Amino acid sequence: MATPVTVIITFDEVSVVMNIIRKSGYGTINEIRKIFRKKRTKEELSFDIGYMDRDLLKRMLVVCGRVGSKNEELYHEKAGALESDFIVEKGRSWVLTQKTIKENYDPSFHRGVLLIGNNKELPATQISYDGVYSFTDWFIQDLDGDGIPDFPFGRIFGPSETVLYHMDPSIVDSNIAVVFDSQPKRSDRHAIALAELGFDVEVLHQFSDDDSKLLSVSEFILQFSDGVFTTRIHGTPDKWATHNSIILSSEQASAIKFEGYPVVYSEACCTAQEGPLLKAFLNSGASYIGATLDTMNNLTPFDDWRTCAYCDGWKFGFLDFLDSHELIGEVKLAVDKTLTENLERKARIELENVRNGETTTLTIDNAVSVAEWMLFGNPLRRTTVGPNANFTPGRLIVDT
Repeated sequence: MATPVTVIITFDEVSVVMNIIRKSGYGTINEIRKIFRKKRTKEELSFDIGYMDRDLLKRMLVVCGRVGSKNEELYHEKAGALESDFIVEKGRSWVLTQKTIKENYDPSFHRGVLLIGNNKELPATQISYDGVYSFTDWFIQDLDGDGIPDFPFGRIFGPSETVLYHMDPSIVDSNIAVVFDSQPKRSDRHAIALAELGFDVEVLHQFSDDDSKLLSVSEFILQFSDGVFTTRIHGTPDKWATHNSIILSSEQASAIKFEGYPVVYSEACCTAQEGPLLKAFLNSGASYIGATLDTMNNLTPFDDWRTCAYCDGWKFGFLDFLDSHELIGEVKLAVDKTLTENLERKARIELENVRNGETTTLTIDNAVSVAEWMLFGNPLRRTTVGPNANFTPGRLIVDT
């Protein structure tokens, strides 16, 4: 294990101190900032590209919404080539979609469901919080009606070439993870977590054109929103941004051509609505996990993420399960199930009222924090971890 190295460079009696490479777990963390960050060579950013396992794709159930007869034919043909089961759902309610899935999903065979269509083409469940309306697929995955999610799923929409790619994406094994952190010197707990999952970690303050190649070969991209409210990263359907600067815009994301289907996780509010940012990531060849409503930080510490139904609980639960399940859809399902099972009764009741069609409004923070997360992408994508992955979250602090 390498020893931390400190370099002091003096410019007109001004000293700059920085960590070059710091080992953590089985991966590495590169904390060099701006012009001091060592750029990887072209050879260091070249990796073999493969495809998803053919036998695994045979166990994908594809549910196609009202996307037009031409596109429906294209997707049906692609599913046939993959030997995936394909069904068409033309209903205009998430309840009908759930009924169709229940009739066709075989838990002894299928490993996950891929929904094709946006919220108009294949409706999700409408929800609202604090006067903001959005939607979620969280309710669809409860097939037996007990209020607990049952199966892995993902959703994809967009131009036909985008949908066809997500049905059978190329996969890179780079073991590179990128963390977007607007306050990189404040806390390194996310970078350490990723290093313990076997990644070589790059911490970026904000996107620059020089980072395009690095991002294009990354396996995991994490944007987190801890820290002081005025300087942490916030989200809109168009961008990640602080109060003072843009961290990553939809235009910048559109310019990146992802080579190996990375998993992008965003903790910021509302980025998983069907806006320009989400569309940019999907069209550029990345899967995306984010929230469709406000995300909320915990205001008290938690000894176990399983009882922390806030964005930190969901995020660290996802990191915890990355080395415990084979597929990304299974990781997300495990987090959804675990947090739901530990919800207080009043939050469970509020979610049940939405499921029964009695209301679309959520008022309890924990109910929102459990139900708002969406996976846009193929749920059968293999879990993104590096060698010797071994991470267990400790106590969740108050970091807001």
